Amino acid sequence: MPRAFRAETTDSMMKRFLLLAATAALASVQAEVINQSAKRTFDLTKHVVREHTEFSFSDADAEVTEYDVAFPRALESRLAYVSARCGKTPCEIVPATHKHAAKAKTPADAALYTVLLKNPVAKGEKGSVKVTAYFTRVLTPYPAEVTQKEDQLVLFDASHLVSSPYVTKTQTTKLKLPSGNVEHVQAAEPIARKGSVVTLGPYTDIEAFAAGVDAAPLSVHYKNHAPFMTITKLTREVEVSMWGRVSFEEVYDMEHTGAKLKGGFSRYDYVQLHQRGASFHEMYAHLPKESVNVYYRDQIGNISTSRLRPADRTGSHQDLEFKPRFTLFGGWKNQWYLGYSVPTHSVLTHVGDKFKLEVDFSTPVQGASVDDLTVKVILPEGATNVQVNVPFSLDGTSETTRQTYLDTPAIGRPVVILDKKNVVAAHNVPFEVTFEFPKHFMMHEPLLLVSGFLAFFIVCMFLFRLDISIAKKPVQKKKTE
Repeated sequence: MPRAFRAETTDSMMKRFLLLAATAALASVQAEVINQSAKRTFDLTKHVVREHTEFSFSDADAEVTEYDVAFPRALESRLAYVSARCGKTPCEIVPATHKHAAKAKTPADAALYTVLLKNPVAKGEKGSVKVTAYFTRVLTPYPAEVTQKEDQLVLFDASHLVSSPYVTKTQTTKLKLPSGNVEHVQAAEPIARKGSVVTLGPYTDIEAFAAGVDAAPLSVHYKNHAPFMTITKLTREVEVSMWGRVSFEEVYDMEHTGAKLKGGFSRYDYVQLHQRGASFHEMYAHLPKESVNVYYRDQIGNISTSRLRPADRTGSHQDLEFKPRFTLFGGWKNQWYLGYSVPTHSVLTHVGDKFKLEVDFSTPVQGASVDDLTVKVILPEGATNVQVNVPFSLDGTSETTRQTYLDTPAIGRPVVILDKKNVVAAHNVPFEVTFEFPKHFMMHEPLLLVSGFLAFFIVCMFLFRLDISIAKKPVQKKKTE
């Protein structure tokens, strides 16, 4: 018994030793990476905040194949899109699978992402990574309500330090504002203002994860009259027809998410005195250059206040300028529909019986963010082996069927449903839907029509020749001489 007890204790001690050694090795490797500089820029000109951060780093002891990036939880909860570039080359960025718990004062206040370097940085050499992030609903209208004559002021809060799991020798932060109309800026000195740009820093010798709860807050209160154009719900239907057209219909639920309008609305002040505040009365959309049959309507009917500029020879899209039925102020909502069609050959390619559909994922409306997006791709009846390739993660996918005219009830048209929340302009990139479709199945609907008409005429011929009279007509006998 004592020997068995001693063996068990030795095994447990060995496991603990290996675990501690692995943890120490991970911590030492991460501690060797040092940020030579970090240059961050917040673009606060629109209602979607964009953060561009360029890191210059090195490791004197080992080769660097991965680089970790940290975001404060307060901002990461509203993170819509993040991308990274290694020099001039795009590189992959994914949520980190490890934590720098030994360095973090409060590990729960930081979210880590890992940049997978395409070309490892050699020992002692300098590498660079540029990270771009989009955040939605991080600008708070302050005051929350304004009259038609008052300016819209918003408040942006963050940390004056760049969040990083590595020691940083020097860092700066720039705030790009829509104008020089700034109420106040709160941050650690030094602070420099030049026109519409506010520069914070440089700050030197920053510890890892210093941008936590103990760091000095960054707060800027400024004028922002950009349209807070938020699409709370968008449903896009892409219907594929093998007979020449791919149809798009989009249903928009839009809200102005800026400072709410306080008091009544004056048409006189709006038109004559140009007191419009942060309202918006027109929108722009980039449609495919092959678009035809464009329509724009709401629940009442067609809206004629729209103009479509065809694409020139070198243009890649058509410009649609359209106006809602009424101007949108803060807190106001509107629902409308946008539809158009493109030739099948412009978005659908095939090799044999294998087809590939390639269309944009999000809204063509410029300057809008989407809270909840649903994309429905309706494929022709008979399509099988459907696969979807989207260049970013989705919140949900599902498949169903739909029956329309001339569809077989037992088969129906396959429908692929893609759900994505917190969508910005960077998500409006092409995605692919591949499927198999036998070419002979294209004759399915024409044969149904021909069979239906043939059956109809046969029934008519039978009915016309059918004697349904109650009394039979007397047959006249011929007189014989």
